[in-house]
Amino acid sequence: MKKQTMVMLWIVLLLFIGIEVVNAQQLKRQDYVWARNTEGATITLDGVLDEPVWAKAESIIVKYGQSSGLPTSGWRSEFQGDAITDPTDAVVKFLVSGNQLYIAFDVKDSSVGGTPDWARWDAVLMSIKDKASSTRPLPPIEFFYTFWYVNVPQYATPGSPPRFIGKYGNFTDTTRTPEQRAVWDAGFRVIGGQTNDAGRDQGWIAEMRISVDSLGYDLTKTNGDIVQLNFSIWDCDYVYENNPSIVSASRTHVQNPWGNANGNNVLRVHASPSVTVNTLSLPEVAPDLTLQNGAQLADPIIDGELNDEVWSKVNSFNIAWGDSLIRDSYSGVGPFQSGQYQPEVSAGLRPDVLDPSYANVKMFFKGNYLYLAADINDQIVQGNGVYDMADGISLILADRNSFNDDNVYEFRLLRMSFGPDSLPKAYDNLQQLLDSTNSQFAVKLKGGTTVNNNTDIDEGYTVEMKIELTGMLGYPSGLGDQTLFGGVCLYDGDVFEDPLLNYGTRTWWFREHGGGPAAAWIYMDPNNLILSADDNGLSLIPNSLQLIGNYPNPFNPTTVIRYATPFAGEITLTVFNLLGESVASMNQVVTSSGNYEFNFNGSDLSSGVYLYKVSAKNSHTGKFVESSAGKMILMK
Repeated sequence: MKKQTMVMLWIVLLLFIGIEVVNAQQLKRQDYVWARNTEGATITLDGVLDEPVWAKAESIIVKYGQSSGLPTSGWRSEFQGDAITDPTDAVVKFLVSGNQLYIAFDVKDSSVGGTPDWARWDAVLMSIKDKASSTRPLPPIEFFYTFWYVNVPQYATPGSPPRFIGKYGNFTDTTRTPEQRAVWDAGFRVIGGQTNDAGRDQGWIAEMRISVDSLGYDLTKTNGDIVQLNFSIWDCDYVYENNPSIVSASRTHVQNPWGNANGNNVLRVHASPSVTVNTLSLPEVAPDLTLQNGAQLADPIIDGELNDEVWSKVNSFNIAWGDSLIRDSYSGVGPFQSGQYQPEVSAGLRPDVLDPSYANVKMFFKGNYLYLAADINDQIVQGNGVYDMADGISLILADRNSFNDDNVYEFRLLRMSFGPDSLPKAYDNLQQLLDSTNSQFAVKLKGGTTVNNNTDIDEGYTVEMKIELTGMLGYPSGLGDQTLFGGVCLYDGDVFEDPLLNYGTRTWWFREHGGGPAAAWIYMDPNNLILSADDNGLSLIPNSLQLIGNYPNPFNPTTVIRYATPFAGEITLTVFNLLGESVASMNQVVTSSGNYEFNFNGSDLSSGVYLYKVSAKNSHTGKFVESSAGKMILMK
C-alpha cells in the first residue's frame, strides 16, 4: 500500500477515536419464510414431491422438543402422562405459482392414522388470515387436514385417507364442493403402507395447494405479498395397539397452534414474482422496528415530562383509534395484525366512541434498559380499576427466560393505568417488574387535565417508562442478541354523566396483550446511535430515498449501512471501488416506508476506500430511484 494512502487511512481513523465501536451479532429473523416462484413448473398433488422445484424450495424444520422459529413456535403433549415415544420430525416446504401457494408437509412417523376421539389423530391444523376482510386483526380461516374421523366412524380404520375440515371442507361428512376444491386441495402418501401398528410406517407426506387470492392476497404484484398463516403438526402414535403405556398425542406448532383463533403470532410467508427457484440470494426481511442506541446522550429523567434531549431526536410511531392510515403505515404484517377492540358494556351494547384515543410513542435503548415515552391525547381522563374501562398504555414484551405449557415465551404485560384514586398505577406485570428491578415509570398530566372529573375537557397525559431488560425479562447483561418481541397497546375508557354512554377501547401496535395476536420483531441496534438532530432527524416517512450513513467507519470487517425509504419496495445496496467497479451487492425487501439497514461484511474485500449507494424499486409504481453515494473505509 502506498505511504500516502496509509497516512490518509490513519487520519480518518483518528477522527473516530472516542466513539465506541460495537459489534453485536444480529439475530436472523425466524418468523418468516420465502415461498419461491416455480416459474411455471407443474406440481401434481400426489404426495410424492418428485418435481425438481421442491428440491429448491425453502423449508422449515418442525421437531417436537425444539423451536421451529422464534418467537412463538413450540410444542406440547396433548394429554398429561403420555410418553412421546415417536416424536414429530418433519420438513415443511413452500412454493408459489401465480396466486397458488403450495405447501408440502413431509412427516416422519412410525404410526400413521387416527380415530374418532379427540386428539387421537395425525393432522395438519392450519390458519390463514383472511386479507379480504376489513376486520383488524385479520380473522382466521381454518384449514384442517386430518386423520380425525369424528362423524365418519366408518373411516376409522388403518388405510383410510385424511379428510378436509374447515371453511373449505366439512365437519359432518367427507363431501366437498368443486368450489371448495378450487380453493384448497391436497394429495397424500403414506410411506410404509398405513396398514396397522404391527407393521411400522415410515411417514406421510401431504402436498397442498391453496388459492390465496380467494383470501385477498396477490402474489403476482411487483413486490408480491405476505401470506399470514400458522400451523401445527399433530402426531398420535400406536393408537391401534391397545397398549396405554405407549399411546401418545402431541402437537408441534409454528408461531401458533390453532386454526380457528388469533393467538400468539403469524408466520410471514413472503412471495414475489422476482424471487424464484433460480434466485441465488434471497432478500433480507428487515426487523419490524429498529431501535436507536442512546449511549451518546444523557439518560432521561423519569418524571413523565418529555423535555429530555433524547426524546426530541428519537424516531416515533402513532397509535390511534379508527385511523386506518396510521395503521397502514406500520411495517410488514403490522397493518393487518394491529387493530382495535371495544368491549361490550352489556350484551350487544357498544356506545359510539365520542373521544377517539391517540398516542405518539417513542422508544430507544441504552445499556441494559429500554425507554418508552408516550404522548397521549385524551379529553376524558379517568380510572376505575376495571381493565375494560382503563385509561393508560402497556408495553408487551417476551420474557426471554420463561416459557408456558406450549414451550413458548411468556409475554409480560407492563401496563400503566389510572386507578380509582385518580393516581397512575402499575398493573399486571409492571408492578412485579418495579419491585424486582431498577425499572421506573412516571406520568404527567397535560395542561389543566384532571382525573375522574368528567365535567371538564382534558388534554391528556405523557408517560415515561424505564424498563430493565436484565433480571425478570431474562436478558443477559449487554442484551445478548439485542432482539425484543412484543407490541404496544393504548387503552381509553370514557365516562359520561349518562352511564349508557360509557365505553372502553383498546388500540394496539402488533400486540394487544400477552396472548397475541402478533409479535413485532424489534432489533436494538447498538450501532444506530442517537447523536444529533442533524444526524438523526429523519422521520419514519422520509420524502426521498436517503442514505443515513454507516457505522462503524472505518470498519473491520462489518459495518451497518442505514438508509430511509419513502415507500415499500425492493432495495439494492451496491458497493463500488474507487475505479467505479461494483464489488458487492445485497438485496432487501421492505414492506413500508421508514428507516432500515444493511449489515455489510467486507471480509472478501481488500483494505481501502469504498463507495456505496442504495437503489429502490417502488412496489406500487415500479419506478426506480437511487440515493446519493456514501463513503466508507475498510481497515484490516
